[in-house]
Amino acid sequence: MKISELSQRTGISSRSLRYYEQQGLLHPVRLPNGYRDYSEESLVCAERVRDLLRSGLGTEAIKDIGCCFTGAGESLRATVDTDLAAGLARELENIQSRIEILARHRDAIRSHLAEARLAAD
Repeated sequence: MKISELSQRTGISSRSLRYYEQQGLLHPVRLPNGYRDYSEESLVCAERVRDLLRSGLGTEAIKDIGCCFTGAGESLRATVDTDLAAGLARELENIQSRIEILARHRDAIRSHLAEARLAAD
């Protein structure tokens, strides 16, 4: 499929898809006319990359772990090396920390909203 179709099906801009390719996260086939040709697997991969970026993972980290994902289940292979495993553990700690901060902000906002509603009544 062309980049425009992949963009339409995933909701990811063509510009972002090109960026994913530049970063080594997507690997479309180039047709003789120079157009990119994306497979159905590319669709799943593009969505996965988008979701990982949204979760706060950087492109380098995604590139490092990208080869470790297998199939639709997204399970990590048992052969992940120790450096990669240590990096993933650090990234997991960072994500958990961000989740905790966001949860505190969410709770504070809920509290302020509740107080504002009580004051309005």
